[in-house]
Amino acid sequence: MEERTRSEGEGADGETAGRFNRAKDYVGDKYSKASDAMRDGYNSVREKVEDVDFGAIGDQVRTYVRSNPGKALLISVGVGFLVGLLLRRTESEDEE
Repeated sequence: MEERTRSEGEGADGETAGRFNRAKDYVGDKYSKASDAMRDGYNSVREKVEDVDFGAIGDQVRTYVRSNPGKALLISVGVGFLVGLLLRRTESEDEE
């Protein structure tokens, strides 16, 4: 009877080990796919940023501001207002 209990116990341990190995393989596969996707996305964004000429963009902004000072001022005030709304503290945060 003890042998039967041992063999049943060993079977349960073997089954547990098999499940663990399958889970480990599944997680490893998903990690590998996610890692490859992140690496590809990073490389794509890096290539796009390397292609951007920030000096030319700065010159375009400077030219627009010089030719449309009123619009540029209104845009900057609007953006400042929105940033202020997003960053302001609520009354409940001030009380704490």
